[in-house]
Amino acid sequence: MMAGNSIDDYGNSNRNTTNNDDDDSLDDSEDCDEVIPTPSTINSDVTDAPHLTEEQKKIINTTYGHKTIGTLGGFCLLIGNMTGPGMVGIALQMQQGGWLLSIFTFMLIMVVSTFAALFLTESMASIPGNSRFQLRVEFSMLVRFYFGKWGYILAQVFINVALQATNIASIIVCAQVMDSMIVFIFKRTCGLEMYPHAFHWTCVDQLTGTTSPFVDMYMFFTIGYLIVLVIIIPLGFLNLEDNIIVQIASFVIMLIITSSWVVMFCMHGLNTDNLPTFGSGRGMAELIGNVMFNYAYITTIPSWVNEAKPSVKISKTVWSSVAFSTVIFLAIGIFGSLSFGNMPTNSDILSIINSSPEANVFSKICVYIFPFVVLASSIPVFSIVVRYNLMQNNLLPRSVANFISVILPWLIVIPFMTGDGLNLITQWSSIIFSSIANFIIPLIIYLQSIRFRKNHRHMTAEQRAILKSLMVESVDWEKNINALQREADQSMYRAAKRFTIRLCKRVAMASLIILSILIPLVIVTTIIFGS
Repeated sequence: MMAGNSIDDYGNSNRNTTNNDDDDSLDDSEDCDEVIPTPSTINSDVTDAPHLTEEQKKIINTTYGHKTIGTLGGFCLLIGNMTGPGMVGIALQMQQGGWLLSIFTFMLIMVVSTFAALFLTESMASIPGNSRFQLRVEFSMLVRFYFGKWGYILAQVFINVALQATNIASIIVCAQVMDSMIVFIFKRTCGLEMYPHAFHWTCVDQLTGTTSPFVDMYMFFTIGYLIVLVIIIPLGFLNLEDNIIVQIASFVIMLIITSSWVVMFCMHGLNTDNLPTFGSGRGMAELIGNVMFNYAYITTIPSWVNEAKPSVKISKTVWSSVAFSTVIFLAIGIFGSLSFGNMPTNSDILSIINSSPEANVFSKICVYIFPFVVLASSIPVFSIVVRYNLMQNNLLPRSVANFISVILPWLIVIPFMTGDGLNLITQWSSIIFSSIANFIIPLIIYLQSIRFRKNHRHMTAEQRAILKSLMVESVDWEKNINALQREADQSMYRAAKRFTIRLCKRVAMASLIILSILIPLVIVTTIIFGS
């Protein structure tokens, strides 16, 4: 801040200024380089914050994770949130859409999603006292700070529906793949039938061309479902930091599997005629939406930042993880489409590999393991993010938040476990809620944070109350501050330090315009082509 300004306990400037509606008047050197407060400043800032008992402190320490996630853990976590079920269809999408538009779309969405993620992170740092993420600020509370109660309600709806719909779809796929793998290895799988023979123990011994071995049946549960449940549910009750070892292991397995696929593609032979420069009209129209939802990781960014070590370079980690994921996407897409020509429209790379002459026991096992690895590792992460958002600001008690975030999706999937009846619901919820939550809302938050900083971080009474609650819910806040004091960079986090605030605002506006065109286009093409 400039000399001569009086600063209150919350970091507000009391300078008498005229409120200029031109956001571009924000001076980069004036209000965007808030330094980390000293321990003495911290103590004076929180003197009127609620005092906690030792029991309350213990509850908070177990409710949220600590700042222990390192660079490698964050890198693997973000890649795990991006490399989802959409990967298996990339080769077909590129073949139908053409390599030129496919590569351009991947690069465009990669850059736009990265800026959206980093601008969201900078909006977190713009909150007074959080210049280097000393406070715990979840996605929904970030919206509440900048947009109030109604914005908070909308944010809760969008983030919860987006993440839970993804989890529900992932649980169904994992259960079906597990049952298929059991049949492949042990020659049969069983479950308790719901319809047409209620409460009848049923076993099947053949794989079918459908999604589940249990054809024309509704099941209460299957062996595959129970195995996946036992493995995944306990991870959802942990904190984000406790899941990092799982994310690292999943990343290593995923890398081994995808590398073996590229080798198989080369062994099968590559033919440039299989990958046209321009695809069909339908293929090009569907391409945008398919690419966009491979980058729907942005809602998880605040939870990761809250538990990242002070030494982690946020921007470098995000850029490297997004770039690495993009390389994986393009490698599978380009080599897969070059290797196998005229792929059926209802196929994916898994079915293509299984039917390939080069397929062996290892490749078949990889086909069954891959969906489980890329999906099962993200289910607990999304559950934890949902729980964090439901619990912050005392919205719900931990038991209720755990039930909604961890248990409820497993109950919802029961009638749909053996079929594809939920596909339409999850598809539309992903298109509408996931796209807005991951792309539109973060950019709008950033633009509002610029206005907030232009106004010298002047807070309303509601924002002051929110800041107090954030202080209370931040685990080891003073310890985090002391750790940050040892870091070389003491200035406020910036998404792009080489860019001026004015340029960053223009990038955000341009990204928002692009997405405002692409998302309706995705909805229209989905309606037209029924993809």
